[in-house]
Amino acid sequence: MPLDPMMSDALLGTFKNMVQECRDKNMSGEYFDKMCEHYNRLEELARTHDDVMAFNMQVMAEDIYVKFSDNYSRLLSAQAQEKQKEIGYDDAALLKQNLNALRDAVKRIRDEKQRTMEESRNYDPKEAFRKGMDFAERNAGKKGGMPKNAFLMSGGSGAMKRQGEQQIDEELKNRPNAYKNDVEIDVLMKIDLITKPIENLIALGEEPGMTYPRYLRIQIEKSLDKAMDGSALVREGLVYLLGMTRAMPVSPHHIERDKQKLELYDKLAAESKIGTPNQDELSFGHRRIDYHFEPLINEWSEIKSRWEDMLYDLYIWSLAYCSFAPMIFPWSLAENPRQAVIDTQKTQPGLFRQRERLLQKYFGIGFFDIFKHPTFEWDVRHYFYGSSQEFTDFLIEKIYPVCIPLQDLPQELIAPRAAMYQGNKEQNPEVHKVSDAFMAHYDSVFGEGRYLSKYQLPEKSKSTAAVWEWERFRYK
Repeated sequence: MPLDPMMSDALLGTFKNMVQECRDKNMSGEYFDKMCEHYNRLEELARTHDDVMAFNMQVMAEDIYVKFSDNYSRLLSAQAQEKQKEIGYDDAALLKQNLNALRDAVKRIRDEKQRTMEESRNYDPKEAFRKGMDFAERNAGKKGGMPKNAFLMSGGSGAMKRQGEQQIDEELKNRPNAYKNDVEIDVLMKIDLITKPIENLIALGEEPGMTYPRYLRIQIEKSLDKAMDGSALVREGLVYLLGMTRAMPVSPHHIERDKQKLELYDKLAAESKIGTPNQDELSFGHRRIDYHFEPLINEWSEIKSRWEDMLYDLYIWSLAYCSFAPMIFPWSLAENPRQAVIDTQKTQPGLFRQRERLLQKYFGIGFFDIFKHPTFEWDVRHYFYGSSQEFTDFLIEKIYPVCIPLQDLPQELIAPRAAMYQGNKEQNPEVHKVSDAFMAHYDSVFGEGRYLSKYQLPEKSKSTAAVWEWERFRYK
């Protein structure tokens, strides 16, 4: 069976367009014939495989993509050489040809940005959803597709289309730009940083009395050709990434890593006579920075993940003893909620003590050391930590000492534990500030109100607990 058209069109579309482009330009010869031969082989494989992975594996085994691209490059090179032969050595013609190519490059860059923006602005999410449903229907029951019975039980593509389109309509009422990125493209694709060096070269070539050899010599002497490598756009990207990292500061290592990358760019640019860094030096330098920070970031993440699991163990184990536990998440989703509650009561202390042992073994951090650790303080100060200060005190002082394998939560702690849950005392009342800070930064880059026109902020906490006062936290 052939590949689904939705997949084959996406996989072969680029190559088909390249072949057609060459035909439109009346290109011919050995390299063009080989291009067509390799494209025909791709179509043949698309007709004989119904599994994308199997298709790609055979394409890669036969090296078709590489062979096609190689012949395409050779064809363009051969065409350029033929044109050169036709021109012969004509100084003025060569200069004109070079300048026309640069003008065409500027136009293509500007047109591509405009095309991309228009494509995003005119994107139809419901049409895309319908195509996705059609694809699911065509592939129901096939390898990698939805099981046929599950597809039919869900009402088929018609029912799913109606439901999905209704959800999209509802989403667009609240967030009209949810599926549009034209503003982001406009802001981030600062094409003037790319086109300006090209336009400088054009201006140089248009100077009165300019000859082609002199034009090339000045380019090399002033490194004007290297100024076209787009490195100014690289710096803009580094600034953008650092701003986003500071707005969502997962750890100090993330911030310092991105800060050092920007500083390295500026250092290399300052040392360069053309004001742009050597790309090899910049690439190797960024790689060294990544190598330095990767283990620090991994350790930070691992320690945080482990103590988060431990505190959740204390949270869920103690909550399992409340009378309403079978009626709330996660036990309410179980086939037998009451048995699920009992399982939590019996197994969670053992899991907790194993996690405690392993944290001590691998990182030398005991339970009370968690609250002195930089990862915990960072999360509290930056509003990532989800629990309130009074609930954290309760877990440390009341729940931790009695969370022992084969023992139950003492009866006298059940009522205060239930009161914490029912009185909305568990959650950090300021946890929403993480999203607020990120939204403010996003809007500072892309325009006031842009974030809320695209994304939904999480609901603000309904916690009645007091805000965190780190300096008064007795376990720090």
